[in-house]
Amino acid sequence: MPLVAKPTAIPGVERKRIAVELSDIRKLSPLATPEVLEQALRLIQSFVVESARDRQAVLWGHRLQQDYSDLVSRTLELSQADVLKKATGYIGRMTDILGAIDIKAVCGAPAAAGIFGEYFKKANSRIDTAGELQAARIELDQLVRLMGEALELLLSFKETLEQHARRIEGMGDEAEASALAASFLSDHLRVSRPPLSQRFLERAMSLTQTVAQIRSGASMRDVQIEQPIRLIGAIQNVALVMVPGFLGSIASLTTMLENNRKLTPTEAGELSYQLRNILQQLKE
Repeated sequence: MPLVAKPTAIPGVERKRIAVELSDIRKLSPLATPEVLEQALRLIQSFVVESARDRQAVLWGHRLQQDYSDLVSRTLELSQADVLKKATGYIGRMTDILGAIDIKAVCGAPAAAGIFGEYFKKANSRIDTAGELQAARIELDQLVRLMGEALELLLSFKETLEQHARRIEGMGDEAEASALAASFLSDHLRVSRPPLSQRFLERAMSLTQTVAQIRSGASMRDVQIEQPIRLIGAIQNVALVMVPGFLGSIASLTTMLENNRKLTPTEAGELSYQLRNILQQLKE
């Protein structure tokens, strides 16, 4: 006699999903984006009321908040990156040297004894002799080279900051979805399971605070990304374009002065204007 297959029954509790629509979640946050609402909907639909325990509620979104805390620590590390310190230092040193140059005084001073003259006589002295100007030109040339080498590192660092900011912004959407889902579940369980409802309410409030922190930090992240962008602009447009031309003019000037040939007032004025323009661009 052939065997007849019969349905089997496994004892247990039927897993019922919560009946919920996007419109139900939108009532909790009318300004939430469709992506956030859909993510919250998926979280609610995957929740099984019958098997839910306090632990599940207490840990709702907890991993997400831990990840956010790690990203905040990473943000602080990025703000102290060596590439930023070095590039800022290069530009600061270049600005100091250029700001100390007195073209009119150099043109009117007698030729200094030796190439370096009294360039290192004191740290805050003006650069007002041919020897000092030549020494300044040598250091400025070194700074131009160092800035050129730092440019690629700054570009890579800017991309790192942008990726980091996108991760935090995406985490803000996740936290908002988790907060909405927790709020909905709190309302849904208020009558049938009051203690569990309270746990979800607490998690909704905590996650909402996390969302507020993430969104309020957006302007700060923009400022952080702007820092390497500003340095890149100063290096590309000034240090690697305008400064080399000025250094060529300085080299010609020192040669002329060593040969006892003076610049005309017009030539000196033009060189002074070129210097002021470079300084203005570096300080912007």
